[in-house]
Amino acid sequence: MEVKSKVKKILGQCRHKKTQNDWTNKNVVVFGDSIVAGQELVKEATPYRDVVYAKLASYYLNAHKLENFAETGTGQFKGQHHLDRLTGWKHTFEGSIKHYRQEIQQADVVLIAYGNNDWKQPNPDGSLHTLDEVKVKLRKNIQRIRLINRHIQLVGILETLAFRKHKPAWHLEGPNGFTYQEMLSAFIEVYQECDVPIFDIRDYHLGNHMDEYVDDRDHFTLHVHKQIAKSLADFVHHQYESPTDRFGQTVKIIFDGELFEDSKKRRILIKKIRELDKLGKQSEILCFMMDVNFYQNIKKFIEINLLPKNLKITNIYQYYASPLRYEDNTEILSLRSSTLYNDKNIAFIQLISDQVKLRRYSDCEWSNQMTKKQFNQNWLKHYLSMKDVIFILKEDKYERIQNLDLY
Repeated sequence: MEVKSKVKKILGQCRHKKTQNDWTNKNVVVFGDSIVAGQELVKEATPYRDVVYAKLASYYLNAHKLENFAETGTGQFKGQHHLDRLTGWKHTFEGSIKHYRQEIQQADVVLIAYGNNDWKQPNPDGSLHTLDEVKVKLRKNIQRIRLINRHIQLVGILETLAFRKHKPAWHLEGPNGFTYQEMLSAFIEVYQECDVPIFDIRDYHLGNHMDEYVDDRDHFTLHVHKQIAKSLADFVHHQYESPTDRFGQTVKIIFDGELFEDSKKRRILIKKIRELDKLGKQSEILCFMMDVNFYQNIKKFIEINLLPKNLKITNIYQYYASPLRYEDNTEILSLRSSTLYNDKNIAFIQLISDQVKLRRYSDCEWSNQMTKKQFNQNWLKHYLSMKDVIFILKEDKYERIQNLDLY
């Protein structure tokens, strides 16, 4: 008989393979900071919690109820000072687990949405914490929840990029001595070790641009909360797998030429796709084409040039037709009187000479006119995330660039 050591038993608390991808009539609990608590979601309006993504996703998934225990300013090392004094207990992640033990016992799903404050804030006494301490805390808190309820379904949320001075704070070092990138990687490492499904909003092309945040820093707009909610519902429906999990991570190749006509630029593109295919990499072409027969032309383009069948081609106009489409298919468009319509016969782009106007999903109003170049650059900043590998053509050769090079 195999005798498990104490260490193996502890690690065993981090192994939970059964998933509950149906939230119908389930009890859902969320622990997190101000982002999911709803701070500044709707300025001068309360309660914010009723319209945050966790609440909306629970509604879409027919959950019995959602209990939101997230609090502003909290993390794994820091509670909420005034609230702590008022209630007599610390609103850290660990403190919240202890205080809401009974709710965890009765819950079916627990969402964990921390990270931002662990990066940008020191401990309450002014001392600092290391990246290793972040991992230890998270690992122990996951174990605490599973000791309370061994049947619980945990989901780790990676929900924000964070911006500072109008640029992504990806490589910005916080007071604790590690960058935002390193903090996010630490959370991913522990979630993977503990078999906790990771809901990463970057897989849904969200949270990449500053205009998605109400304060240009951390907190999402109401419209983005709605998008995240639909994305979270999609994630749950697909057995806790994102589109990236289902269709694979792609190498993004920015192509600003005519895709369906022979040219030197196109031949260089085809060569790059074949090189990546030999390395076992799936390519995704990001192009900017007004072509109502795009879907049919893609098939011909792939077949004639003997390109990999898993090649993905994303067109700016196709993407804006249905940005919350997660299946691996293409929208059929129609162009009438310089206006582009999607499958649902909804006008979403107007072409005025060399200018473009976009119907915003946030308020269904038309944007100000912009050049096609501005339109394309704006789209790339929204679509591409910090986890993407990106190539762009420079002097007849594709070179890798960083996402920050777009800013």
